[in-house]
Amino acid sequence: MQIKLRYPLVLLVALRLAHGEVVEPLRDWKTAEGKAFQAAVVSYDGKQAVFRLPNGTKAQAPVEKLAPEERQWLEDWQKRQPIRVVLPEVVAVDAAAVKAEVVSEDPGSERFVYRTQSFEFESQGKFSQTLLREIGRNFEATRELVAALPWGITPAPENGKHFRARLFRNRESYLAAGGPQNSGGVYMGGRGIFMVPFESIGVKTVGKAYTKDDDFRSHTLVHELTHQMMHGSLRILPQWVVEGTAEYTATLPFKAGRFRVASAKSGLKDYLDHLKNETQNGVPEPYSLEKLFAVSNEEWNSILQRDPQVSHRLYFTSYLLVYYFMHMDGKGDGQSFARYFREMGAVRASMDAYRNAVEAFKKMPGVEVQPDGSYRFPSSLKHPEKPAILESPEALTEFQRKTLAILQADRSEADLLRQIRSAYAKLGIRL
Repeated sequence: MQIKLRYPLVLLVALRLAHGEVVEPLRDWKTAEGKAFQAAVVSYDGKQAVFRLPNGTKAQAPVEKLAPEERQWLEDWQKRQPIRVVLPEVVAVDAAAVKAEVVSEDPGSERFVYRTQSFEFESQGKFSQTLLREIGRNFEATRELVAALPWGITPAPENGKHFRARLFRNRESYLAAGGPQNSGGVYMGGRGIFMVPFESIGVKTVGKAYTKDDDFRSHTLVHELTHQMMHGSLRILPQWVVEGTAEYTATLPFKAGRFRVASAKSGLKDYLDHLKNETQNGVPEPYSLEKLFAVSNEEWNSILQRDPQVSHRLYFTSYLLVYYFMHMDGKGDGQSFARYFREMGAVRASMDAYRNAVEAFKKMPGVEVQPDGSYRFPSSLKHPEKPAILESPEALTEFQRKTLAILQADRSEADLLRQIRSAYAKLGIRL
């Protein structure tokens, strides 16, 4: 970057250029060598900064050419900029495009293995072709949906080429395999596998095979598959976001492999009607946001096990929050939620980089890898530096607190809940 003159500060407000750029006021900058210049930042992508000089010309500089404090200023500035959020109207997977195939079938051991492009799932019962195509389409459509939503998620199997799932012929088998009590399905993050009993999705026996029942439903499938698609973020997301996003995807209108994202409002109303008319306790009272935001993952799981009614309120409130931030907050364009996930994505990328660095480190000469995956290395080797968020539970809690501030936007929990109630009241929904 060549800058020879230092101009006086002549602009006090942001400029809107003819072609739509919004430029910050001129400010003083320093290069890494300590040289001063004046410019207004136009854009910054994390690697390059584009400036407009006082004479109107543009200049570009790699971020490493700037002083450390200027790099931090650019990072903070970038976080304040609007994000272009584009919600798809429809996310669909054509049944003809889903290549569902039989890998193996062993009636004696009740092990039937099937595969689609992205998934390999094991069933305790033989699937009819109709059920196989429907399950496969549900799986693939959910993967496409999570990738299309503005959460910065790129679904990828944690290990191997395929996402893994197990489907059980009855609840007893599901529980024996580790399925939690009071659950209709579960994503086991540590094992990277989604498990669900047949009764949770609505299948029936016809002869020697299973097929779709009249009440075949996709809610549990979509919910738990959303967890699986977001595997890389589950470790750092608070539980209300984990469950709220899964409830959000599961309540989107879905039929014949088509998620109608543009009809999210009708999905919301259908969900509330279901709670009101078809559940024993009806529409629950929203959980206290102050308490919800403070619930740790361990506490959430404990509540799920011991108190189904309270856990129902937790799930319900989490869904209301995610729907609110996606469609109601601010201008209703999902800005704050997109910003929130941008922060999560940056941390997730650092964690992925650390994991890759550790795997490369374990292959270095002198590193002894044990059968259980642990390893020893000589002091002469420098181990990759762990991201701060992984240092302690307290570091994770602090990170979650800071990122929550993006969504709260200087509002107290009470003020936020009042705004949420007001927004839902405009839809004719009283909370």
